[in-house]
Amino acid sequence: QIEIDQIITIKKEEKQDLRLESAILALAEKCDGAIKRDGKGFNGCDAKFGHWLAERITKKQPLLKKQAKFALLMIKKYQGQLERGGFELPEWETIESQYLDKYPVVTSEFQENKPEKRLEFGGERIGLFSSYDLAEIQKIKAIHPSKKPVYGENGFECWSFSLDAIEEVCRYGRDRDYWIAPELIEIEQALLWERQEKARIAQEQAELEAAQKAEELYSIIQRAKIGAPLPDGRTLFEHQQKAVEWLIAHRKDGIFNGGILADHMGLGKTLSALVAAKILKKYYDCPVFVVCPVTLKKNWLNEAKAIQCSIEVYSWAKMPQPLESQQYILIADEAHYAQNLKSKRTQRLIEIATNENCRAAWLLTGTPIKNGRPINLFPLLQAIAHPLAANRREYETRYCNAHLEPFGWDNTGAAHLDELARKTEDCILRRTKSDCLDLPAKQQILKQAELDIKESNAYNAEIAALVQDYRDRVKRGEVDPDAQALVTLGILRKVGSKHKVSSVIALAEELLEQGQQVVIFGEFKDSVNAVYSRFADIAELLTGDTPQDQRQEMCDRFQRGESKVFIGTIKAGGVGITLTAANNVILLDRPWTPGDAEQAEDRCHRIGQKNAVSAYWVQLGKIDTKIDELIINKQSRIEKVLKGKTKTLQGLDSPKELAKELLAIL
Repeated sequence: QIEIDQIITIKKEEKQDLRLESAILALAEKCDGAIKRDGKGFNGCDAKFGHWLAERITKKQPLLKKQAKFALLMIKKYQGQLERGGFELPEWETIESQYLDKYPVVTSEFQENKPEKRLEFGGERIGLFSSYDLAEIQKIKAIHPSKKPVYGENGFECWSFSLDAIEEVCRYGRDRDYWIAPELIEIEQALLWERQEKARIAQEQAELEAAQKAEELYSIIQRAKIGAPLPDGRTLFEHQQKAVEWLIAHRKDGIFNGGILADHMGLGKTLSALVAAKILKKYYDCPVFVVCPVTLKKNWLNEAKAIQCSIEVYSWAKMPQPLESQQYILIADEAHYAQNLKSKRTQRLIEIATNENCRAAWLLTGTPIKNGRPINLFPLLQAIAHPLAANRREYETRYCNAHLEPFGWDNTGAAHLDELARKTEDCILRRTKSDCLDLPAKQQILKQAELDIKESNAYNAEIAALVQDYRDRVKRGEVDPDAQALVTLGILRKVGSKHKVSSVIALAEELLEQGQQVVIFGEFKDSVNAVYSRFADIAELLTGDTPQDQRQEMCDRFQRGESKVFIGTIKAGGVGITLTAANNVILLDRPWTPGDAEQAEDRCHRIGQKNAVSAYWVQLGKIDTKIDELIINKQSRIEKVLKGKTKTLQGLDSPKELAKELLAIL
């Protein structure tokens, strides 16, 4: 170890100006909370270098000229703090001459009887290493394999390294306790402070920009008076007000190009998006485009009219064609319609959402990840220009557990879900009803269908005949076993639905006798029509055949209590309508997708509901039991993906695999 005091000679009679050193020591004695706490000491980015300087001064180890110059530049930021403490900073020109440019070259015991190796940075020699030391430096040389040694005077081997390599040399040197030239440490510290200073400036600039955006957002929200009554007299719930603020922040001039509003069904996503659009429409002076299922177009128009917000509504089959110079705001309702990258509507949504004229792209969906597969989220992230969507291959490999299979690239898995949830929480706003409102609880009740002996025998006979027909056709080689299994299961479900009609009617009659209204949904039109025939004089019937211009009036009659029963197919009536006059939902059948089942239930369990909601799942035999287990497992998986509660999930049985298993059981 070379003692610096032994190699530096200070003119004995020269009187030094110690104002710089005194100021450094004064700052180092404080608590380093200049910005965040009490205005004392160094800022965080200066603390390391500042304390290093103070330590040298305390040990009476002189500073080099470049260190002193950097130090004076740094602490000028603290001039107000220093003046309050009675310290005065000198001008650099008055103290420059008392600092050395570099330490004198020194000899070392490591040079004796050993070949020398020379280390340099930027063409300037900064140290000597023995052959023994150079063996340790091989790892650092590997950082720059293209570098070749240049042989200088006396045949010494000379290596040049980058700043990163220099820092590695220092780290290796300290870890292994072998000699490093003093100049090397000085350069490292000076360059480290230079880097910190650049980082500080960049951080301050980023904080300034963030503050400006926050001030702009605050100004927009304050002028909008989100908490005030709407033109139709309604007032947004607190969670809706927060959603409006969140949507306004998620625009091209704020965060990303937009955001995914993924609140649970019934929390008023439509109204929140319209209020936010109305505010930004005035701010940007541009139109609002709404893309939604055709069955919901009238609902969007009615809601927009109620709050006096003009919109242009398009179906997923016919999306808008913006003009080249026209700015616009885009709202995509039921955005899970665009979860297949190969479909034209998905490609069209991404094209419109990422257009430079799109000021905000808001995607509304209660099921941003269908069936728990992260690949379904990728197109939505692309539409809002999220960084995770910049590289599809990397996303699929990381979060979809994608890999090559004999049949091709399999991206249907899930992995690193906790990380995915963390990295998307800035662009997905998802709240459950329990998170937002004191809504009544909803409970699912599994209710077995009750068949008399005659009907039970008829059901079992039909099932047995269908299963036997499947086996015979497979045995004769007439059909593909896998494909035909799914077709056969569909027929079996339809048979079961038909035989559950009487049980559903009995349950509905019991509820009606108690003075309650009832909503009934099923998958198959024949079964739905059979239930309706029993309650035709007091019921509404909504299927795919119902004219669009009659649907809202049917809902209004039920809400007014003029109809006591609302019956519909899940596909036609399971989304976009409000039936809160009832707190009982009977699901004659369940769809394969858990989100569709929950959508049907939440026609009643949504804003405006004042009572507890009961959802009755009517089951008949092993087929319904297995299907309901699949739906519940899928729903659990989806919530784990969105909440990031697990890193990797194993795949669930597909409908085709379930069909084969059920047929084997039957």
